[in-house]
Amino acid sequence: MQFIWKLRLFHANGLHSTDGESLVVVDVGQYNTDSGPDFLMSHIRYKDDDWFGHVEIHVQSSDWDRHGHQDDVVYNNVILHVVWKNDKVIYRNDGTSIPTLVLSEYVEQPLLDRYSTMMNTKSSIPCEFQLGSVDLLKKSMWLSTLSIERLEMKVQQILVILKQFNTDWEKTLWVWVCRCMGLKVNADTFQELGEKLPLNILQKYRSNLFKIEALFFGISGLLIQMPGSEYMKQLAGEFKYQKHIHGIEVTYGIWKRMRMRPYNFPERRIAQLAVLFSKNELRVAQILAVDDLETARKLFSIESLDCYFGGNFSFGIKTKMKKSVRLGKETIDTLVINVIIVFLFSYGKYFSIQAYIDKALDLLEQLPAEKNGVVRQFAQYGWHAQSALQSQGILQLKRFYCDRKRCLHCRIGSEILKRN
Repeated sequence: MQFIWKLRLFHANGLHSTDGESLVVVDVGQYNTDSGPDFLMSHIRYKDDDWFGHVEIHVQSSDWDRHGHQDDVVYNNVILHVVWKNDKVIYRNDGTSIPTLVLSEYVEQPLLDRYSTMMNTKSSIPCEFQLGSVDLLKKSMWLSTLSIERLEMKVQQILVILKQFNTDWEKTLWVWVCRCMGLKVNADTFQELGEKLPLNILQKYRSNLFKIEALFFGISGLLIQMPGSEYMKQLAGEFKYQKHIHGIEVTYGIWKRMRMRPYNFPERRIAQLAVLFSKNELRVAQILAVDDLETARKLFSIESLDCYFGGNFSFGIKTKMKKSVRLGKETIDTLVINVIIVFLFSYGKYFSIQAYIDKALDLLEQLPAEKNGVVRQFAQYGWHAQSALQSQGILQLKRFYCDRKRCLHCRIGSEILKRN
């Protein structure tokens, strides 16, 4: 009903209130997302007089009393009560009656049928068969908006971590890097690892990869199990010493491997993290200095190292042949999106530096579209992502609109519903 009112999807000519008086809607008002009446600063013409005030919308007019509006002075400025079914005469707190419009009498059935079809479909994309008919410009604009909305949500996550560590941007960066390396499955446990990494101690050993690995693996809790190889014994021994002299905490999260490709096992990811810290020296200054896509990618480029995980997927699980611990091209691009771009955008937002925000969005447009099930699903219906900016928008659209059937809040859903 709010959607119909907001977009004036009703027959505006010949409106009458429930008391038989002519009614003209001059301005539906501004949709109110806070407490109070649904639409503010509305303008109607009732009994040939201009009325200015608010509009309240209910399914049944008796909902006015059920919601307690008759006792709330905030609703004394309501000039029109819009309902689907009129089952009761209602009054303001001051005892005066309110003009009522029965909206159901002025809405065409096809609109309701289209909405019903969207809400009752079993498809994961409610409007999938209409997607291909959406104007290309409208599609591009909406995906750009959704991509920025997705970044804004991640900014909030960054700010929570930043507050937790007293605006320490270096610490926040490493907590976030760890979280992103964990993918969806181990994100929370990797974040806990990042939170417990003692950067001041790690900085002392940055040039010593073995000590860095011992600290990373020791803090992860993966060395608590009985060491089964000489490498594990050496790591465990080194960490035992470091833990004793520095009082280091261990992560107690659960590491998941079910239905996971061996190359994404947490042990390999932690080994890669250790290299990123020791060899690449990933820091905030490096991220802020990124000027092009290749520079961003190089921050996650790991040289092929002759280490334990070149021949093992995890502790005790060998590979059939020697494998590099490098990060793959797609993984690097994913990290550029989730670390470099998100961090640039967050830093720019926090300090109101537009140059960093623009740089983040520019990188997102330069990156190729991601390859995943959701992006492929939309491509089947003519929505081919041209860049990571658009694929990120598609991911946001799917998760926060399609999956939750928020079609009325989606520009594409609104466009389809408004069609004659």
